[in-house]
Amino acid sequence: MSLRALARRRALSTANTLTHFTRYEWTRNVAFGLAGLSLLFGLHVGFYKLLEYLSTVELIGRLITWKLTAMLMLMTFSMITVSSLLTALSTLYYSYDLKFLMKAPVSLRTVFLDKSLESAFFASWTIGLVLVPFALALLRVEKLGWGFLAAFAAALPPFLLLAASFGIAFTLLLLWLFPSSRTRDVVWVLSSLSLTVTYGLVRFAQPERLIRPDALKVVAEYLSFLQAPTAPYLPSWWLSEGLRLAAEGDWAGWGARAAALWGAAVVVYAGLVALAGRVYFEGYSGAQEGALRKRAHAFTPLLEERVLGPGAAAALSWKERVVFARDVKHWSQMVLIVGLVFVYLFSIQRLPLDSPDLRSLISFLNIGTAGFVLAALGLRFTFPAVSLEGRAWWVLRAAPVTVGQVMGRKFLFTSLPTLAVALVLGVMTNRILSADAFTAALSLGALALIALAISAMGVGLGALFPRFNVENIHQIESSVGGFVYMAACLFYVGFTIAV
Repeated sequence: MSLRALARRRALSTANTLTHFTRYEWTRNVAFGLAGLSLLFGLHVGFYKLLEYLSTVELIGRLITWKLTAMLMLMTFSMITVSSLLTALSTLYYSYDLKFLMKAPVSLRTVFLDKSLESAFFASWTIGLVLVPFALALLRVEKLGWGFLAAFAAALPPFLLLAASFGIAFTLLLLWLFPSSRTRDVVWVLSSLSLTVTYGLVRFAQPERLIRPDALKVVAEYLSFLQAPTAPYLPSWWLSEGLRLAAEGDWAGWGARAAALWGAAVVVYAGLVALAGRVYFEGYSGAQEGALRKRAHAFTPLLEERVLGPGAAAALSWKERVVFARDVKHWSQMVLIVGLVFVYLFSIQRLPLDSPDLRSLISFLNIGTAGFVLAALGLRFTFPAVSLEGRAWWVLRAAPVTVGQVMGRKFLFTSLPTLAVALVLGVMTNRILSADAFTAALSLGALALIALAISAMGVGLGALFPRFNVENIHQIESSVGGFVYMAACLFYVGFTIAV
């Protein structure tokens, strides 16, 4: 069995899926595909407006445009590297088909080639797709030909592969040095910390100062900064510099950068395959071991029984608490939530608000922005609550409890932290803005109701669109049900603001 056979297996699996779609599934997928294209078009319009404004800035407008391009490429490279770390962990070590592939008459190198390319694709395709609207906006603003878009398309694949390869290499070394299922927990914590730090650094740098007319004199003082390379030793700079040269018609310079990208991608991926030949199987073997659990079994009443009394409510509440504490993917994300809350409050504090009326207006509009934050948290924690039961769902269905009791406990368990985040955002924002008492009370009450409604929709739509056989939680979030949930939440928050 060769890599060609594994690729043929994927092609046949995809073809079987497409040929067995029902009319409803075709209609659903086409509808959501058009919705995705609409989102990309919205991104394109936003990028175009921004680049068009920058092009009107005298003397330094073009410098800012290409500096922004370099920063976007650097941020994309960092995000794909972190994303590939998580994707490689699930795909290379915990994918369902590995139990079959490891026993099949196929070499370990072939298995790694198949799963590493799969990891690179799933880690980079959504992030890389966002660059397409930006490239089209750049083409329109700079009045470039379609040759520029071809140059972008030719240089993008090695850039994405390089970014993913670094994350995969880190995962390989980590599982080789610490071949244990507990390493998976460490990876989740590290990824949460890295995303929090990256997002915080970008926000605390206050990039809005670059496009404020009253701050242009400050930008002029940093002319040398705008002209300096942004991380010149990383592929992100090679790509952005190559695009700039292509826009100027220097195709020889673009060819040198593109050749560097392709050459580095080939060399790095070849080194990755060589590294996998030495460390992959040892890490895979160690990752299959179960984690050691030390737990004292006491016959004293549970905490939930002391509060709720013995019965189904106490048992289900205890189950939710234990499962949440056991799975590090859940509580490690609390680090990310705390970071996002601090960044959100920092953004509110930096708003240039001078009059009390304007502060009260922003306090009212905070209902919408905070509602969107709560919807994002609901997509991450509340909506997957039913699907994460996985293959153990039959245990709940066989237990002497009703489905209503199960859903009620899930709603209660997920709504309390969501409500806490809503109240923190509401109270702190009102204090920062010094809003009047009526507006503060209105926004706080509205946020509390939004938090409860978003939690209820998360549990309900999560039960309507369950996915019990998934390899990681991101597949639940990016499913059709996840899209429906986010659309419903955004409509609800927008309707609340309108009312």
